[in-house]
Amino acid sequence: MLQTSHKTSRPVEQTEAYEILNPQGKAGIVLICEHASNFIPEEFNNLGLEPKELERHIAWDIGMAEITRHISDQLDAPAILARFSRLLIDPNREADHATLIPAVSDETIIPGNRDLDRAAVRERLDRFYHPFHDRAEKLVRHKAAQGHVPLVAGMHSFTPVMNGVPRPWHAGMLWNRDPRLARELIERLQKKHGLMVGDNKPYSGRDLFHTMNRHGADHGYPQVTIEVRQNEIDTPAGQKKWGRILAEELAELAADRSLTTIRHF
Repeated sequence: MLQTSHKTSRPVEQTEAYEILNPQGKAGIVLICEHASNFIPEEFNNLGLEPKELERHIAWDIGMAEITRHISDQLDAPAILARFSRLLIDPNREADHATLIPAVSDETIIPGNRDLDRAAVRERLDRFYHPFHDRAEKLVRHKAAQGHVPLVAGMHSFTPVMNGVPRPWHAGMLWNRDPRLARELIERLQKKHGLMVGDNKPYSGRDLFHTMNRHGADHGYPQVTIEVRQNEIDTPAGQKKWGRILAEELAELAADRSLTTIRHF
């Protein structure tokens, strides 16, 4: 069983399901990192997997917890990070989604997720999934109550190769109905930083966007899922670089009055 750790001088609230950074942060931004951790509680016996499998991208979004912490610290932005592996239950899925608790991930069978009864699924929902989303919703509502229209950013990373196919993008910006933040970030990262950035690639926000729909779009807040390729951010140097780049761009966008409006698409 593996667990990430990070030291921060900012206030931290922590439960089994989530960790909160800067709950009273002043920035008009809320960061949500659903796949921050590869931790599986001992009683789940690693879901029948060898420990090395939990180091892979199937268990978490490698590097993104550290980037989320960097941005939160640099901008004084509130952030929520999940403290459980996506293999246990995936917060970025609807509660009735077929892959909420994946039986297979990137061709790897997850023995501990097969043939679960309703009681076992409900236990994971009540213990991990619902507390995470309930707290994320409170974080967004608190920011709105302070007079902000929050920019809601989902923090993710993706494996450089999937099913034998290389992914050339340094990063990708996902969106569903509201393209405001995604398009701004794509243009900025390409023009200012010379990066190749995917528009709804390597995934589409029209398919996998539950967290941003729920905590952003459903309120009319500008939202985006940020995806960074994992071999860009699997070292402290890469994490620091991307933390700086994304903090700089998000701070400027949060100050843009044309973006900080409520719009239902």
